[in-house]
Formats: sequence, structure tokens, C-alpha cells
Amino acid sequence: MRLREIMSTKVVTIGPDETASVARRRMQREHIRHLVVLDDGRLVGVLSARDVLLPGSSAVREGIVEDLMTARVKGVRPDMTLDQAADSMKEAQSGCLPVLEGARVVGIVTATDVLDELGRESAAASRRSRPRIQAARARPRRHDTARRAPLGAAKPRAVKRQAGRTAGPEVPAHVRLLGAELEEGDRDYIRRKLGMKLGKFADAIERVSVRVEDVNGPRGGVDQVCRIKVVLSGMPSVVFEAKDASRNAAIDGAIAGTERAVRRSIGRTRAKPITPSGRAKRVRVSARG
Repeated sequence: MRLREIMSTKVVTIGPDETASVARRRMQREHIRHLVVLDDGRLVGVLSARDVLLPGSSAVREGIVEDLMTARVKGVRPDMTLDQAADSMKEAQSGCLPVLEGARVVGIVTATDVLDELGRESAAASRRSRPRIQAARARPRRHDTARRAPLGAAKPRAVKRQAGRTAGPEVPAHVRLLGAELEEGDRDYIRRKLGMKLGKFADAIERVSVRVEDVNGPRGGVDQVCRIKVVLSGMPSVVFEAKDASRNAAIDGAIAGTERAVRRSIGRTRAKPITPSGRAKRVRVSARG
């Protein structure tokens, strides 16, 4: 597995001349523990909550970000493996790694992200290595690995499923591209990442459609648009759109935003059941890169 599949594309940054108190307030506002430090758009370090707090206290240190940040951290590529990322964090003694495409920060991955995924892979490998007789006697369970499996390919409307107790591979994901060419490997990547982010909601999802569009063509610019629609059972559909100069960043941003929107929609429904009141309206949100 590569970092692109688990990284967060919502990167919160701060300048090296900002104070520790400003950094702490930003972390609290965004509910995160790490900030990427940029100087005139250039990566110069990362700052963690541990860096800005006094040991064993919630009090904020005096000083500026440049004096407190970890400056040894280097950006890593989106195609770096989890094992390589774990080694890089250990070498830099850092709890996170900024992910770069060229000189541009496109994501961030934390030690928790990497170690959790490595643990899941190890547990899955352990289950596969068990004797067949033990597997036969074991009571079937819906493992987390099944919930994170890639979503399925598009199906004819006549056989599209109704939501219920099901796994991610049974949720059809229709992927199409406008204005450029999308290889089958790209489609597989999108379905795999959709499975990782939305698989836990598979029992509430009827189908997913993804549209990737190059709106400016050869002229370039911030012209890569990814629009995702999730049809939920008995709830309003969710539509999320992200735009970026990089196609991969637009796709990753749209998938991350869709997960948050689906989580909120399902959470509201579980807290307060929807009463029949006509056809449900779409919940539409967007993000601009």
C-alpha cells in the first residue's frame, strides 16, 4: 500500500514566524496535532502539539514556530510504501510526514495512520496463514479489512443493489472522465480509495458515481475537477466536488470530503430518524483547491 491511499489531503499550514500560541489555537480549531510549516510556499518543517506545550502541562511554550518545529523532516512522495514511511519517521524522529508532488505539499500522513494500516495488514496476513480447520470452525465475522475493500465496478441499473447489510465490493462505483484519458489503473485506484473511506458506510450506500473532468484542457491551471455523488438509502444523496491543478489531488480531496459529508449525513439520521416527507433532496458541498 502507498501513502497516497491513506494520506489526508487537508493540510493545515503555518509560517515559521508565527507564535506558539497562534499555532496551538490553530491546532485546536482544526482538531489536529500537526501543522506543516511553510516559508514562502517552501516546506521548512513540521510542528506538533508536543512541540508547543510544556512537558506534562497544557500551558503553551513561549517562542515562535521556527524555534520549536522539527526542521529535519523532508517531504515524501505519494507512492512511498508504508514501511518506507515508518523508517523515515523513525529517522527524522517525527510523528508525521508531509507528502509532496514536486515542491507542492499535497497531503500529510501521521505515525498513527501508518502504524494502524501496517497493523491491519499484519492482522490480515496472520488470518490468511491460519490452518484451514481453524478458519472453518471460526464464526464468520465482518472484519475491518472487508469493510475497507475496493468498491465494485458499475452494474446495469436492473441489478443495482438495495442498501442493507453488505460489504464494500457489492457497492457499485461508476467512474468516468471528461476531457482527458483515464486508465483502468486509475479507476482501480479510485475504487480502492473509495472502499477505504466509504467501506464502513457500505450498509447505507446504494451506489457511488465519480466524474473527473479537465475543464481547461491544454491551457492548464486549476482545472482538474472531481465530483462524487453517493446515493444513500432513505437519506439525502451526498454530492461533493473538489478542484485542483493536480488530478490526483482533486480526486483525493473529493474522496476525503465525501467521507466527511457521508459521515455527517448518517450521523444526523441516526440521531434523529427521517420521517417520510416526499422525495429527499441532495446535500451538496464543495471544496476549492
